[in-house]
Amino acid sequence: MKDLEIYFSSDQPTTCPNCGNRTEIVNETDFSQQHKCLSKECNFQFILEFEDETVE
Repeated sequence: MKDLEIYFSSDQPTTCPNCGNRTEIVNETDFSQQHKCLSKECNFQFILEFEDETVE
């Protein structure tokens, strides 16, 4: 399996960075999610990482 591109989460709904369509979560951990574009033409997969929001 090839390495997936990594993007950081934001307060906006997650969309495909390749085509802008909605995505589905195909795998999830405490710190990241693997997303897959719902467009059959695009089918792009990527990792969405959560930024650490703790401030010391």
